[in-house]
Amino acid sequence: MDILRPVETALDDIPALALTEDEARRLRCGQSVSALTVAKRTPLTEIDQGATICAMADGKVVALAKLEGGEIRPFRVLNF
Repeated sequence: MDILRPVETALDDIPALALTEDEARRLRCGQSVSALTVAKRTPLTEIDQGATICAMADGKVVALAKLEGGEIRPFRVLNF
């Protein structure tokens, strides 16, 4: 029986956004990432301003972030 589940299962209802390793590194340091740069790879059409985003890199959660003013800003960094 699986007692512990991956963190990702608890965050399934939050839109996930794939980041490059460089972008993930910036978020881990509390820095924002340009939403425009990310949007060139992944359309952000279903993510509204102020929405919470699950920032991912290499299939792992990096941070919970908000889309604000053209930037992805971390508010909870996860270091696993």
